[in-house]
Amino acid sequence: MAKLLPQFARWTPAALEVLRETASRYGAVITVSDLADEVVRRSRVESPTSRRTWLTDWLEITALAAERAGDPPLTSLAVQRDGTVGDAYGRAVLAATGDLVKDVEQRAAEDRLRCYQALATDLPADGGTPRPAKPRRASSSSGTPRAGRATPKVEPRPVKICPTCFTALPANGICDMCD
Repeated sequence: MAKLLPQFARWTPAALEVLRETASRYGAVITVSDLADEVVRRSRVESPTSRRTWLTDWLEITALAAERAGDPPLTSLAVQRDGTVGDAYGRAVLAATGDLVKDVEQRAAEDRLRCYQALATDLPADGGTPRPAKPRRASSSSGTPRAGRATPKVEPRPVKICPTCFTALPANGICDMCD
């Protein structure tokens, strides 16, 4: 682990709170980015550096704190935008339990199920099954269309043709062949 930031002491309890709330809904996950945003908002402690410099270390510390608090592996609920946990989760598991994980995505799916079984208020009668994460966007700030919205159709512009040599004209409208 890299040098510990003093902010970690304030961020980690807030992270555990957010992750416990996430685990209370069966199948819910949170993106690492949304988790960091919410933790900074709740703790009112900003980062002096880029997230890239501390995020993995902070997830390891959060995993250790969850383990020490007797919580299930809550950091399994923190996923990338594509739903994967990646190597950062393998490091968090190693830090918290000493386990060297070969398939971090499978381990994360199993650990998420443990979280839901311990904390979800809407667990299915069969106890649930380990499955890949499906993150939901917190906001619609991107230009990506969402369900229920029509995708605007982009009509191609008609190509202008030179009346003399019948080749396509460039954007300036002056034929390169004739002029």
